[in-house]
Amino acid sequence: MTAAIHFETEAYDVTHGKPMGRHFAGHGFLSAFARYSSNDVPVGYVSKAKIGDDFCSFIRQFRPDSSPRVIPAAKAGALKHVGCLFTPSPINAAQTWQRELHGPNSWSLCGVNHTLSSARAMDGLTGLLTAAVQPWDAIICTSTASRAVIETLFAREEEHLSRRLGASRFVRPQLPVIPLGVDCEAQGRRTERRDEARSSLGIEPGDFVVLFLGRLSFHAKANPAPMYLALERLARRHRVVLIECGWTANDQIAQAFSEARAKLCPAVRSIVLDGRSGDVRDTAWAAADVFCSLSDNIQETFGLTPIEAMAAGLPVVVTDWDGYKDTVRSGIDGFAVPTMAAPPGAGHHLAARHALEVDSYDSYIGQASTAIAVDIDATAAAFERLATDPDLRRRMGANGAARARERFDWKIIIKAYEELWQELAELRKAGQSAPSPESMRGFWPARPDPFDLFASFPSIPFSGHYVVFRAADIDDAEVLERLSLRVALVNASPDISSAFLLTVWKLAGSQGTTVRNILAAHQGASPALTVRALVWLAKFGLVTITPETTVSQ
Repeated sequence: MTAAIHFETEAYDVTHGKPMGRHFAGHGFLSAFARYSSNDVPVGYVSKAKIGDDFCSFIRQFRPDSSPRVIPAAKAGALKHVGCLFTPSPINAAQTWQRELHGPNSWSLCGVNHTLSSARAMDGLTGLLTAAVQPWDAIICTSTASRAVIETLFAREEEHLSRRLGASRFVRPQLPVIPLGVDCEAQGRRTERRDEARSSLGIEPGDFVVLFLGRLSFHAKANPAPMYLALERLARRHRVVLIECGWTANDQIAQAFSEARAKLCPAVRSIVLDGRSGDVRDTAWAAADVFCSLSDNIQETFGLTPIEAMAAGLPVVVTDWDGYKDTVRSGIDGFAVPTMAAPPGAGHHLAARHALEVDSYDSYIGQASTAIAVDIDATAAAFERLATDPDLRRRMGANGAARARERFDWKIIIKAYEELWQELAELRKAGQSAPSPESMRGFWPARPDPFDLFASFPSIPFSGHYVVFRAADIDDAEVLERLSLRVALVNASPDISSAFLLTVWKLAGSQGTTVRNILAAHQGASPALTVRALVWLAKFGLVTITPETTVSQ
C-alpha cells in the first residue's frame, strides 16, 4: 500500500539559508520514499503545475527509472484511486473537510508530528476533534513522548467540549509511533576519512573530539551551558576539542555562543563550522570521537542527529529528554543524562502571556527552557568515561550502529509507513458499512455555498418556476462578443465557458420558457451550472428572468 505525497517545495528543501529539523526530516523521508517505496509510480499531490515539476524532478534524483505523476489540488477526487494522502506535518481540519466534498471514505489522511509547542500546532491538533477526522486517519508520532503530548491535547479538548456542549462521542485519528529514519549506509561512510578530516581541522593525535551538530539556538534547541561546563571540567585532565557544526539565525545569537564559550569553557579548543554545507558536515562527522546533544527545549519532539551519530558509529551523550528516550539506550549506545523541569502549574503565566501575544513564540519557548535543568555532574562523568576508555567508545559506537540499522534505517521506516497505510485502508473499507447520510455529503460548516450563506443579500429569490426570455434583437455573434469582454469574467471560471453559456442562451428560446424546462432540456449538464449560467446571461442583458407564470407558445 502506498500514498500520494503532499508536496510543497519548501517542506523538503535543505539548501536554503536557515534549514530546520523538519526540512531535514522531510528531505530524508522523500528521498527514501523515492528509493524504497513499493510503488513504481510515485504520486505527488500539488497545488500547482510548477510544484508538480519539482516533485517529479526530486523523485528522479533518487529513482531515475521511475515515472512519477502528480494530482493537482483541483482534481483532488483522484486521490480515491490512491487511497491515502500523506503530508509531512500533522493532518489538519481543512484536509478533512476537503475530503468531505468527495465522501468521508474516499481516502485516508496521514501526517507526522514535528514541533508541538507552537500555538499553531496545538490549535491545529485540538481543532481536529470538531472537524471531519475519521478513524482511518493517522498522525504518525515520532516518539512516545510526542504521542503523550498529542493525547493530552486531545483529552483537554474533549473535556472542554463535554462541559461546554455536552458532547459524549469523539473521533480521534490513529496515533502510531514510528521514528524518523536515517540513511545508515551513507552515514556510516562518513567516518572513513577520519585521518584526513582531523588533519584538515588541525586536530592532534590524542585529542578528544566532541561534536555537536545542528541548529545553534540556545533558546529554541539546546542551551550550550551544561555542555560547556562539563567539557571545561574534562579539559583539566584531557586535551578537549569541541566542534559545533551548525548555523545561527543571526549574528547576535552567534555572538552569544562565542561569549558563553569564552566564559564557560576557556580551556577547550573550539571549532565552529558552517553546518549548512554537506561537505562540512561530512568533515565534522569524520573528525569526532563522541557526539553530544543536550536538548532541553519543549519545541523538540524527536531529535534526528543522535541516530545519525549512532549510524556513523559514534557513541552519544544526550539528555534523557523527549524523543531521545526512545532512541538512545543509556550505557549501551552512549549515555543519557538526567533532566529536571519545573512542576505542572508553574507555567500558567508563560502560557497566558504567549496566548495573549504578549510574548512571541521564541520568547515563550526560551523562557520555558530556563526551567529545565541538565545534570552537569552526570554529563561530565559520561565524558570522562568515554575520554579515558577508547574500547568503550568503540563498543558503544558499534552498538549504536547496529541499533540504527535494525530500527532507524529508512528501509525499515518506509516499510512501516506502508504497513500503516495498508492498515488505514482496511479501517476505511470497514467504515464504508456506515456511510454518512446523503444529506451530509460535502458538508463543510465553515465553507458553505455562498448563495446559501448570503441568501439574505438579494431582494428577489430565484425559482425554477420563473420564466426566461431571450433579449430581443440579439444573435449568436452578439452573445459571444459580450461574453468575450474581460468584465464578463468567463475566462476566470474553470467550470463555465462561452460555448456553455451560448448553449443555455439558445435553450431559453425567443418565446420564453421556464427554468425547469431549461433544466430538463439540459440534462447532460450540472443543474447548478445551468442555473448559474442563466443568471450570468441575465447580468449581461442577454436574457430576462421574470416571475411570470405564463409562457407564450
